[in-house]
Amino acid sequence: MKITNLFIASVLLLVFGVSCAKKSTGITVNGKSSELNVKNLDYEYLSTKGKLVFKSAAKDQKLAIDTRIQKDKQMWMSMRVAKIEGLRVLATQDSVFALDKMGKEAYVLSYDDVELLLGTKIDYDLLQSIFTGDLPQTFIDDSKVKVEEEMFSLTQKTKLYESSAYVNRSTQMLEEIVVKLKKEGKIAVVDYKDFKTIEEGSAQIAPFQTDVFIGNSTQKSDFATQVSVNINLSKIEVEEGAVKMPFKIPSKYKIVDRTELERRNLK
Repeated sequence: MKITNLFIASVLLLVFGVSCAKKSTGITVNGKSSELNVKNLDYEYLSTKGKLVFKSAAKDQKLAIDTRIQKDKQMWMSMRVAKIEGLRVLATQDSVFALDKMGKEAYVLSYDDVELLLGTKIDYDLLQSIFTGDLPQTFIDDSKVKVEEEMFSLTQKTKLYESSAYVNRSTQMLEEIVVKLKKEGKIAVVDYKDFKTIEEGSAQIAPFQTDVFIGNSTQKSDFATQVSVNINLSKIEVEEGAVKMPFKIPSKYKIVDRTELERRNLK
């Protein structure tokens, strides 16, 4: 089990009654609304179970993955191969920590450090969104909204990157996020699929499949995938109370920070 592949996969993941995010007002015609009223999950604590397939030019890996989320605050993940835990991750709003139990290493990184590792922009909101299907708060707070034939498109642009989110006008569910890094010529795409109720008798709906792609290009239509992660969830459960997120760095583990990452990348 190679820590670099596992850690990249975990970081890609940590890119979700209902709560609503309203951006405009309008009417519904033929089942398509002109009012953006996104259906985000309503929870304080959430847990998921599923399978993850990681693919890159170097190696393919299949993993079992459990997650526990405290909404908008922290996210815990455990990844296993043949029932043996190889990687444990704790992500907060400003940091990502990971324990490589096979290599006896501990990663202590900021999201800027993670961007160096992945080659694409990422933050806690996007990581959380990958598992919940929620529209990240940054899109709700500050984006340009356009009503298209089937989708609402929400776009943010800076000198360094452009981010777009696409919400289905009929279902009000987030279906895709695209992040483009202009200078680096990189694109990250998150696709949400297999929408269904999270529990029997529940009105809450979420995607049980998420596909993440990272590649080289300036346009989604012609980019070449370098890394992909497919997540298929078997369970999404709203917890009644706080969930445990055990994470402690053993004293014998080697600490891997930004300086160490840069040293390894130069080799």
